[in-house]
Amino acid sequence: MQTSTFKVDKAITSKNEDLFSRRENATTLAKIIKSYQDEDSISIGIIGDWGGGKTSFINMVLEDFNDDKKFIIINFNPWNISTRKQLISDFFTKLSIEIGRKNTSKRYKKLSNGLKVLSYAFKPFKFIPGLDIASEISDNISNALQEIAEMTEKNLDTTKEEINNAIKKIDKKIIIVIDDLDRLADTDIQEIFQLVRSIADFKNTMYILAYDNEIVTKALDKIQKDKGERYIEKIVQVPIVLPKLNKADLTAIFMQKIEQFSFVYEKIDKNEFIENLNTNHFAGAFENIRDINRYLNVLKFEMSVIKQELYLYDFAVITLFKVFEPKFYEFIYKHFEIFTGATSEGYGYEEQNLSVKKMIKEQTESLNKLKKEVIRKLLISIFPRIEWLYKREFYTSKNKVEYANKNRIASLEYFQDYFVLNFAEDVIRKETIDKIIKANSHQEYDDIFNKYGLKSSEVLNKLPLKMSVYAKEFKSSEFIYYLWSIFDEIYGEAQFFYFEKCKSFFEFFSKFAGKENINTKELLNAKYPLDARMLFIYSYNFSMKQKEYFCEKELKILLEKLLQEDNEKVKEKIKAHIYALKINNFHYLKNTFKIFAQNSKIFFLILEIFIEKDENNQKYINQNLWLCANYKELKTMIEEAFKNPSDEQKEIVDFYKDKLSHYKSLIQK
Repeated sequence: MQTSTFKVDKAITSKNEDLFSRRENATTLAKIIKSYQDEDSISIGIIGDWGGGKTSFINMVLEDFNDDKKFIIINFNPWNISTRKQLISDFFTKLSIEIGRKNTSKRYKKLSNGLKVLSYAFKPFKFIPGLDIASEISDNISNALQEIAEMTEKNLDTTKEEINNAIKKIDKKIIIVIDDLDRLADTDIQEIFQLVRSIADFKNTMYILAYDNEIVTKALDKIQKDKGERYIEKIVQVPIVLPKLNKADLTAIFMQKIEQFSFVYEKIDKNEFIENLNTNHFAGAFENIRDINRYLNVLKFEMSVIKQELYLYDFAVITLFKVFEPKFYEFIYKHFEIFTGATSEGYGYEEQNLSVKKMIKEQTESLNKLKKEVIRKLLISIFPRIEWLYKREFYTSKNKVEYANKNRIASLEYFQDYFVLNFAEDVIRKETIDKIIKANSHQEYDDIFNKYGLKSSEVLNKLPLKMSVYAKEFKSSEFIYYLWSIFDEIYGEAQFFYFEKCKSFFEFFSKFAGKENINTKELLNAKYPLDARMLFIYSYNFSMKQKEYFCEKELKILLEKLLQEDNEKVKEKIKAHIYALKINNFHYLKNTFKIFAQNSKIFFLILEIFIEKDENNQKYINQNLWLCANYKELKTMIEEAFKNPSDEQKEIVDFYKDKLSHYKSLIQK
């Protein structure tokens, strides 16, 4: 891919580059400055948001002074001073050097030397001058320094008088531009304002101060006892507030810069990319032109190093997050299963969706730059899973194919390619999966899982998907047996921990199990956890899609073993098993359910599971049961399983018989 060259974020230097129709205002201000005849020092404030074009505006003003011999222009940027402890001293050093460069005559030399004296005078003392020269001494200096400061004050008065006389003799106005005030520390901001007000308020001197009013006011509030605004008013006689850049202008500028991109991209044409940007109001994320330039520089750089032909709009969105919200960008990377997963109803699916929404909300609450509504809208535009959460727009298999064909970020196969600089702490890297593929014993697998923390439920949930990308053809009976063996070792704190664990194992088994690799006798081997063996049977039937149910006899034996546990535990497990099957394939859920129904004890517990109560405390049958069997099938199963129900069973059985005999009156939720 080829991109245009990188452009450093620099202010414009000429009215010809004006993008915000400010040239006329700049010209007017230049005329006002030139017409100012008083000798007294005056301060002009150029006020605007950070990145709002203050420096560019000043440059356009100063453009009118390029050939004017009546003015001397000196730029002082305190942000560039390496030693802030000598800020005032460095200011006078800068003035002395610049004046000395302008002219080598005696008059200029005398002025330059006077400024050099002030620089020297302020260098040894660590104090902050107040409204009168050297009247406010920092709390941390001794009484001895106080006496020295008082002596210095007399010398400073004399030196200032000499400097004022020297300025009169050169017969020029001196314009001193002080930029980036809002980047300074609070005490440095105060120092600059005190400098302008009472130390360097020379005759025929004009100051142009550029700052964000809110930032500077807050800084001075801390020192001036919440009177920062009034303090500024005493110092800045001519405040000029630059209008905020409107979104329409920013959008136009952003799109203009995008149009200037020069790149070759096979998977998408430029028109489609630009259409996506416009449709999803991408430029609405930017507050100023500095943000636009910063973002485009990063985008150009990262586009030049990506190895994969990716969907450019998705890459633009994820790069926006990386530049302005790096923590949120990392959150997306670490929780790929939330963003790439197809939407399906599952065990506690509504609760899970609420949990995902809550996670996203918590992340967006701590945003530093981008607005929540911008984040949400852009997420929806690239992740169908998130669109479903908020809009209930379904992500079909057709959508999946389309997203994969276009190499989009929502496709698991291409997700990681969008993160050019991957995070080192990610434990499921391709190298980790390669080690799993090469291993062939319980001990080797265990060493890998322990070393990379793969027994965590959160990490394990991601492993099947990652392996399906990097190890599609991987089949190993030893690996399956190993997974059986560690079922009880998996740890986690998720609300639906057991279900999440079942879902992960189901995905493992359905993707990597092969009939020729498994000894069915091992299914009855008690050294392996019962749950894992049952899940394997479910998933194997799903993955192989055979007409006859694989290991039906073994499953029935395992169900009897399961009934040895506490009834509530059995219900929790069977419910999780049903929902794990439901997520993947309704047909094989029905086949498995028929086997469950042949065990009256298991069947009865299932019937209990699916009875719920509404807000009026009225019982109803949860609609998910109809995914296991239709009402006619269920009625037949109940009649066959409970020909002579016990007293304990009778109430439940009668409830179902009554509801099933009045099918139209069923309350489904």
